[in-house]
Amino acid sequence: MDTIPFHFLMIALDMILAGFLIFWIIFKFKFRRESNDEALYYGIAPQQPKYTNTESLQNIRTSKEYSVVRKLIWNLSGVVLCGVVIFLGLVFFAVIFRNNFGQCMVEGITFHVGLFLLFSGVLLFIQRSRFIGVMLFIFGVVVGGLGVDMLYIEPNDLVFEYYKIESPKIKFPVRVVFVADIQTDKINWYERLTLKKIMEAKPDLILLGGDYLQYYKGESGVADLPERFRKLFIEIPLDAPLGVYAIAGNVDYSSPEQFNDLFKDTIVEPIFFSEKIDGLGESEEKGPIDIRFLSVNDSINGVQQSALSTSGNFTIVIGHYPNYAIKDYQFSDQAPDLMLAGHTHGGQIYIPFFGALRVKYTGRETIITQEFLRGMKHFKNGGNLLITRGSGMERGWAPRVRFLCKPEISVIDIEPKK
Repeated sequence: MDTIPFHFLMIALDMILAGFLIFWIIFKFKFRRESNDEALYYGIAPQQPKYTNTESLQNIRTSKEYSVVRKLIWNLSGVVLCGVVIFLGLVFFAVIFRNNFGQCMVEGITFHVGLFLLFSGVLLFIQRSRFIGVMLFIFGVVVGGLGVDMLYIEPNDLVFEYYKIESPKIKFPVRVVFVADIQTDKINWYERLTLKKIMEAKPDLILLGGDYLQYYKGESGVADLPERFRKLFIEIPLDAPLGVYAIAGNVDYSSPEQFNDLFKDTIVEPIFFSEKIDGLGESEEKGPIDIRFLSVNDSINGVQQSALSTSGNFTIVIGHYPNYAIKDYQFSDQAPDLMLAGHTHGGQIYIPFFGALRVKYTGRETIITQEFLRGMKHFKNGGNLLITRGSGMERGWAPRVRFLCKPEISVIDIEPKK
């Protein structure tokens, strides 16, 4: 884990605050109570105002109800004080590791704040503030459980999403496997799993939608990352009867030579600029289909009518951004039969009844909103737009998390319409 130094600092802060909270809740309150009882016993308690009924006031102060309320207020004030300190501490330490700020914040909140709530709940329960103690304990379990799900379970739960399109434009069925946003800064079991699952789908055509590596120059252990990524595709080769094609994404190399080197000596055909292929699969009794590959700029700015096929074949357009489809074809008279895009990651964090937390992906002129973050969209003109959730996650400042938004391998079955 590249957040280990952050956790060491947070653990030290946790231990200091745990000791303080134990003193505050157990020993400090006990000392204050015994001191007050002793003062009352020896008659050295502060005198009350003359107009006050001393006997009545003493009865209230020494009553069980008043003692419980006073104790609860004292205990909660300690919890709140320590909670504020631990939150400020994790923000401060996350800023120190600024290249990993988002990840440190999420791990800090879910694990360290979650453990703090569990610990506080146990202490309050021991001190007979049982309702508040149980509530804090449950809240801590929920926060910690969400952290485990967001950081470890869902990001690694790569699933197949199946889509079906029927069209009179093709003679033979074609299975297209579409994967975008691998977007990794390491090569491990998950990247190998991704390639293996692509081949498990038995595709006729494999399309890769950009954003393969995301890292910062100068980071430790990333100098040979492009080479290790290339060797991965040699170790687990992707193959399909109609070919394997990869377009560039916004985090990929700006140089076409560097991008091509990423897939050198592999079966994958890298495509950096906008290109087109007509009649693909006709000789293999697949399709036939026409494919339009879009550069990053064309997927942002739009291509207007240039992506429409004139052959009458089923047309697939693939661009990294979905902007081109939303801008050019959503309300036009004609649209390509299938438009593919990635980039949004499905929002990565999806809140029920609200939607994705991150909803604005600006592409110069077009803003992608909740409606166009993920899934298959059917336009009235007959066009179909599929925005995949991607198989990877955002890196750098952004946290590497997913919630109710599992990584996806899109499998599209294009079949002749009966």
